[in-house]
Amino acid sequence: MGVVRAFVYGAIALMLAAGWGFLYWQSGTIDLAAGIAARAALADLRAIDARWDDQVTEMGLSMRPGTPPAPAAHQAALAAFEAQALKLAHPDLGHALVAVRQAFDEKAALVRRVLAGEPVADAAWRVPTRARLDALGGVMERAFADALAQTERYRAWLLYYSAFVLALLGVAAIQLRRANRSLERRVSERTSELSSTLGRLKESETLLVQSEKMSALGQMVAGVAHEVNTPLAYVKASLEAAQSRAGDAGRLARETRALLELIENESADEFALGERLAAVRNILADKRLEALDSQLKDGLHGIAQIAELVVSLKDFSRLERGSVTAYDVNQGVETTLKIAAAQLGARQVKKVFGQLPVIACSPAQINQVVLNLLVNAAQATPEAGGSIVVRTNMRDPQHVAIEVADNGKGIPREVLPKIFDPFFTTKEAGKGTGLGLSISFRIVQAHGGRIDVDSRPGVGTRFTVVLPVTAQAALAA
Repeated sequence: MGVVRAFVYGAIALMLAAGWGFLYWQSGTIDLAAGIAARAALADLRAIDARWDDQVTEMGLSMRPGTPPAPAAHQAALAAFEAQALKLAHPDLGHALVAVRQAFDEKAALVRRVLAGEPVADAAWRVPTRARLDALGGVMERAFADALAQTERYRAWLLYYSAFVLALLGVAAIQLRRANRSLERRVSERTSELSSTLGRLKESETLLVQSEKMSALGQMVAGVAHEVNTPLAYVKASLEAAQSRAGDAGRLARETRALLELIENESADEFALGERLAAVRNILADKRLEALDSQLKDGLHGIAQIAELVVSLKDFSRLERGSVTAYDVNQGVETTLKIAAAQLGARQVKKVFGQLPVIACSPAQINQVVLNLLVNAAQATPEAGGSIVVRTNMRDPQHVAIEVADNGKGIPREVLPKIFDPFFTTKEAGKGTGLGLSISFRIVQAHGGRIDVDSRPGVGTRFTVVLPVTAQAALAA
């Protein structure tokens, strides 16, 4: 519909321009120079006719032969007149010009005969050259006046037409202004809608990232429970030991208090004092009280491990919207390795950390990327004989790199181009959502980095995450 409307408007504009051009061309068709030249040629013809009359008169009086007129003189004057007069485009000019030409040819022939001594002077006088010249001059003047009047009419029409076109242009300008305002309003509304939609999409993306994060955490619940159970056993054993020794410690306190009271009493019985002292020595002879301190330390150590694991889980599962802070890459990888310990199981994990600067990024998002890569590496390798290498280094002065390599089964060549596609997975049903690598790719891309993958079937796979040291402007905003 828009194309048809544009075509119609273009055709109308072309027709208006063509009409204006036609009127402009017609208003300037009169050739004033042609009119002046035609008048000059007519004057030459009158002069030739007058000269012929003088020659005939002189010949009649002297009766002596004279010089015959040059025929080319009036022919040249007629040709010049014809060339200019016909530019006026009057229907009567052609007939009048033919009559003048016939009269001049006839008179030129008679004048030659008169000058040759023949008695045809009266016939020469009777040729109506003057009358036909006057008629031709009148026709030419009327033609010039008609052409001038027609030109004035076209000029007037051009003026009216120009005013009409200007009025149309004014109306078009008003309509265009209204359309522009309407378009601006629609663009503003559409922009607002797009901004709102973009906000909802970003919110959905954030929730999707969080959902994948919680899904990964859900898969590790059993392993995390195992990780908590070990230090919890320290705490339980320490508390049970402390409980069993709490009675001895209380009895020691009571016997010691009684001994101090006897010592302070000057009239105390020496036998009773000896009994109390022996009781205190017997209690102190039991070495279990001395082990109480180390057992309590073991319990506190177990509690510290549990607290550290809980804090790591809490930091990892916290809903983040891309806040940018300083991030120690090596420390972040260490934290993620603790979270993934249950998934890694008995696989050999080798850490090769380089000297890295603190970078600006979203720490929780980068930890999630590393966790996804570690979980994928664990799932691609057998627990017995599986090996995973985590390496950090400087890729260049402006970028750091995190590598996760495994000795698993590798990725087939035909599958490699699809691994970052949303919902694409080669895992069994229920073991993967197909969003881990896709979300990781989006996160790294939003940070201005990239993920490289090198895989050989039967040899293993290496993922390399390259991140800029300085946060991207879009992420920082």
